[in-house]
Formats: sequence, structure tokens, C-alpha cells
Amino acid sequence: MFGFTLGERERDPQVQGRRFDRIARRYDLVNAVASLGCSVLWTRAFCQEAARTAQDVRQNAPRGMWRGAHDDAKTMESALSGAAALSASQPLAGLRVLDVACGTGDVTRALAALGATVTGCDISQGMLDCARRRDAALRAKGNADIARIDYRQGDAQALEFPDASFDLVTCCYGLRNMPSPTGALAQMHRVLRPGGAVVTMDFDMPGGLLLPNLYRVYNAFVLPFIGGLLTGHPSDYQYLADSIEQWPGRRGVVHMMQVAGLLHCGMKPIGRGFVSLNRGFAAA
Repeated sequence: MFGFTLGERERDPQVQGRRFDRIARRYDLVNAVASLGCSVLWTRAFCQEAARTAQDVRQNAPRGMWRGAHDDAKTMESALSGAAALSASQPLAGLRVLDVACGTGDVTRALAALGATVTGCDISQGMLDCARRRDAALRAKGNADIARIDYRQGDAQALEFPDASFDLVTCCYGLRNMPSPTGALAQMHRVLRPGGAVVTMDFDMPGGLLLPNLYRVYNAFVLPFIGGLLTGHPSDYQYLADSIEQWPGRRGVVHMMQVAGLLHCGMKPIGRGFVSLNRGFAAA
């Protein structure tokens, strides 16, 4: 509706790396401001759903849809109230997790707090530098979870890890930025152990008649303005707005996962459909 069609150069891994290097320092701030604080809740909801998926992995009981898959209100209520209890239960203890497109490490740290040993991978060195600085600050305060985190710079379409290395692979807001999302999912599938799962979250289009058009106007004009004001790089946020507009959403991700060879692929809209979760399982 607005913007331009993204070409191969816009999604080139090296171009992406430089883009996210430029905005890394203020990236989380822009997310919080632009989403009116919802980005924190969405990240919590993502990690909670990743933990539930891990339970299915442990029980060798893959499900195409989550239990209560359409109960958006319960998902967000859980994100508001259940974080402390979930961390205390350590549902990911003993599991190896790869967090692809880990950015500044918010999801990586949250997964480690749930007990996982986590490798965060990102194409942007600037993002990884921010992640390591935040980890160092938490380590200095005595946070023991940080010891279970390792970061690697790398391209999601050519992951450096051996086959069957991880129990769970997560990717939050990253798949949309990759030159070949299906190719990246195939790499995630490759590094999964038999019976493991991939869980992703990305922006989606809300339902209804008025809300989708308001959302498009917001992305086309307000997001680049806020991003430019806070980072000094409005063109990078224009790219992000255009990438959201052209993303096929949760149904498209289900198809990509199936093409990549994952099984029992499912989807779950949250936050009134502004974002959505997807998951798929490797054959046991």
C-alpha cells in the first residue's frame, strides 16, 4: 500500500548487518516507544510459548496448534502475571537453545532465565556488542543465568553449527529480514535434534476493516518518524515499515515451515493480531 518493493540488495546479509549496526544502541528504546510498551509483553509471551513448546518436545508430543491457540486475552494476561513463576520453575533446564537473529539479547537472556543453555546468533556485530554489554552488567550484579549464554556472529542462511545441535530454535522478529526465509528455516531445521522445534514471532496484520489500514498508515509514517528521531536513521525504519507491509504473516510462515521440512506447523496471533507466533517440529 505504501513504500516500495524490497529488492535483493535491501535483504542482503551484509546490508542488513550494517543497517542494524547503525540502530543497535537505540533499537530496544524505539521498539518500546513505537509499540507503546507492548514489545516487552510480546517478548514475554513469546518466551512463555517457547517454554510450552519445549514441554511438547520433552514429551515427544508435537502439536500443530497450541492449547488455547486463539485465546489472545489469556496469552497476554499470562505475559503480564506469570513471568516470575515461570522463571522459578526453570522449564527449559537441560535444553540447548539457538536464538537466531538475537539482536540485543532480550530473548536470549529470557530463555536463559528459564534454565536453557542458549547460543545467540546475529548478523549484526553492533547488536551483539550491545547484548554482551548488557550481559556484563547483569553478571556484575550476580546474575548466574548469564553464564549459560554464548553469542556468535553469523548468517542465519548458513548456520555454522553441526546437524542436530539444539533442542529448540527461536527467532524473534528476524525471519522477515532474511533474503530467503524458507532457506533460513531449512537451516534451523537442520540444526534441530530429532523431535525438536522451531518457534518464531514476527509482525502480522490485525483483523477487521479499520485497524489494518490504521496500522499501515502508522507503519508508513509514524514508525519512520519515531525511529529517525531516536536514532538519526529514518531510512532504516522506512525499510522496517516496508518489510512489515510486504510480510505474508502467520499463514505464510506456516507454508514456509512446511516447505523447509518441518512438521505439525502451527500459528497463533497475539496482541490483537499485530504479532503472531509460529512453530514447527523436526521428525522424531
